[in-house]
Amino acid sequence: MKLRERLSRYWTYFRRGHTIYLAFMLSLFNFITIQYKLVVETVPFLSSIFSHLIYFAVVFILTYIPLAVFIGWYDYRRFAMPVELTLRARTNPWTRDLARALICLAEGKNEEAVEILKKWTEALK
Repeated sequence: MKLRERLSRYWTYFRRGHTIYLAFMLSLFNFITIQYKLVVETVPFLSSIFSHLIYFAVVFILTYIPLAVFIGWYDYRRFAMPVELTLRARTNPWTRDLARALICLAEGKNEEAVEILKKWTEALK
């Protein structure tokens, strides 16, 4: 494997590990710390319940993660994701042409379907 390809692969692994995992965890812990300092320490009622940051962090994570999972699931199933996938499929020329080719095959227009698929076969070479 060439050095350039190896460095490119490592760069891709680094970006994925950094953005999806490390920066995410760092921002979550940063958010917890800021909320503790700005909200819990300034409200006497909350500061008596959460006397240490670790107590607040545990309660926050036990509440926040299931809530985020539920919101993500709901968004994926009901909100934006179905709309986004539909729009993406409509604007993707590969999906659009493949659907057209399948419709042509179903209607018995085999030659038209072959022409559509031939275009993509040539493009993928």
